[in-house]
Amino acid sequence: MQINVEFETHEARRLWADFLKRLDWSNRHLPSADRSEARDEAIAHMAELLAASPIEDETDKLRDALQRFGPLPAPPPVWRKPLAVALHYLAIMTIGASGLVLLILLHMTVMEAFNPGEVGLYVYPGDGLPTLSYETQSGAREILGAGFIPVMLAIIAAGSAALFGLWRLALAPEGPVSRWMKP
Repeated sequence: MQINVEFETHEARRLWADFLKRLDWSNRHLPSADRSEARDEAIAHMAELLAASPIEDETDKLRDALQRFGPLPAPPPVWRKPLAVALHYLAIMTIGASGLVLLILLHMTVMEAFNPGEVGLYVYPGDGLPTLSYETQSGAREILGAGFIPVMLAIIAAGSAALFGLWRLALAPEGPVSRWMKP
């Protein structure tokens, strides 16, 4: 049996719409038939509370009934899901690009073990910036020398840990961003 509750004042209609929105949000995990039944039961209960209230003012009567009904969780803000989707796909791109860079550094580290005289971090003449290179050129000065492998392994480990943290935050099924994406 479906009961219809009507209000005359704007404030009461706003409070009622907010109540129904919160009610639907709190029952979102129920199957459709159960959700509809729970909504009808809640509306019937609210109608009883409203009818039994001695308060004259419609808005105050509804506030009192809502307080006696009990608090309902508020749905998330509207902006949260689009932000979660954007963060999710940004994380996918970041992990993909950064993962490729880490693979290149790992390849260079392995190549340094087989060809230590050519692979490394060099500063070339006339250029003040260090350059990762697979093949040294004449006049280049190697910066890390024997420390190249441990430094690169440390960078790879730190980068991998950061990417794993990003995955846990934005891509893991139970991560906060993935939970935000669910209805």
